[in-house]
Amino acid sequence: MAPPQIRIREVTGTMRVVDGDSLLTPPILERIVAAVMAAMEGEQRDREARRRDTHIGGGCDACEEKHK
Repeated sequence: MAPPQIRIREVTGTMRVVDGDSLLTPPILERIVAAVMAAMEGEQRDREARRRDTHIGGGCDACEEKHK
């Protein structure tokens, strides 16, 4: 089944110019870094859970360490 087609005939918008450097205050930068770190930790947890869920078990400890 083909996805529906959408046609846009006219687009009207408003653009506001700001100084991009002024938006990255230290507190904002800290929030960005915290969000990125949380996302990376979430990906790591997902990867580990996927590995646990798909691992067929009982191998040697060296094999377990190799596949972490």
